[in-house]
Amino acid sequence: MLKTISLLETMHSITGIPLSLIDAEGGLLQSFPPAESGLLKENAADAVLHDFKVYGRDRSHPLISFFDPGLLLGMIELDGGYYVLIGIVSPYVHTRSELLEKIGEAIQPVFLQQFCDRLLQQPLVSLEKLKDLICILSRLFENVISPDSIMFVDTVTGRKLGMTMLDRQIFEQRETADYHVPQDFETAICDAVESGNRALLERALFSPVQGHVGRMSSNDLRQQKYAFICMAVLSSRASIRGGLEPETAFSLSDLYCQRADLLTEIPLLQNLTFTMLMDFCGKVREVRRKPASSKIIEACLRYISVHLHEPISLDILSDYCGLCGRSLSIRFKAEMGMGITEYIHREKLQEARYLLRHTDSTLSQITNYLNYPSQSYFTQIFKKYEGLTPQKYRENGKD
Repeated sequence: MLKTISLLETMHSITGIPLSLIDAEGGLLQSFPPAESGLLKENAADAVLHDFKVYGRDRSHPLISFFDPGLLLGMIELDGGYYVLIGIVSPYVHTRSELLEKIGEAIQPVFLQQFCDRLLQQPLVSLEKLKDLICILSRLFENVISPDSIMFVDTVTGRKLGMTMLDRQIFEQRETADYHVPQDFETAICDAVESGNRALLERALFSPVQGHVGRMSSNDLRQQKYAFICMAVLSSRASIRGGLEPETAFSLSDLYCQRADLLTEIPLLQNLTFTMLMDFCGKVREVRRKPASSKIIEACLRYISVHLHEPISLDILSDYCGLCGRSLSIRFKAEMGMGITEYIHREKLQEARYLLRHTDSTLSQITNYLNYPSQSYFTQIFKKYEGLTPQKYRENGKD
């Protein structure tokens, strides 16, 4: 056991990727970086272990689970009934609000902010790199495996996406005619994604359209997968035109296609198509909400997001961005429409609102999370920007 823990600690120090050791019941024994007792909600680790057993995995056949679009988790089995979790990792950068929403189901509220910070600071890991890491870890534990022996499991679609009458109406209505779907249909979808307009996208999907997708295979399931790939290509390119970072768009497209490849039921593929389009559209909408900014200011914004719970000063930001304090202040305000201090307050208060609405954290705890010097100062800032005290905001949210 000591050798196992030592190997995991060494691998984490080299890669920066989270590694955890769990027992046969899903109990957390050790993690790197260290995790507090009670970090995971009850049965959170059990769900991953359940998938491992249900799909017949063993020491020679590890598993990678799509924890959520863009969030991956690997698992390998060791001798003695122990398991190693690799991750959670992602191939692209998430916003803090995205992470809070996606990991909230698995992490205890009191640890959400800390866990979110860790995800933002750890290195990006593609699906291929995760496979390589699993192979390396297996070799270190004296078990040589091939990347082909690693199974990819999409537990998200099966659990979270039930086929509804609404979804069926959206997609099956296009299979009732003998003509191809007109180009206007694809154009409308791409325009909606490019503009980040979800209402427009829903309208395009709901509007009756004559025709069907061109027949690319005599096998119905394969036909649906081919159609999915076509839509993934169109929507990813539309999102790039809308302002989404190309690497983020390509990575997201790859992940959705890999998820689609795992599915064996047409209704789930249809559901995943709808989810993918809404995901691309939502990400473009988030990008468009932000004022245009230069590479220097973008770097400044990323630093603030990652280090939001630490002291952030003008000197620290100017050193990081390579500009003197005065030049950075002027440029930041010109591009963002507000000063650096105000921006930091607004980012912190966005998290404060989440904590007040969705957790039982005390005002004192929230004050400490957000690195405010005192609860009274936090209350003063909150009231200045929100128009009411944190306590009143929480009470209103429970009405």
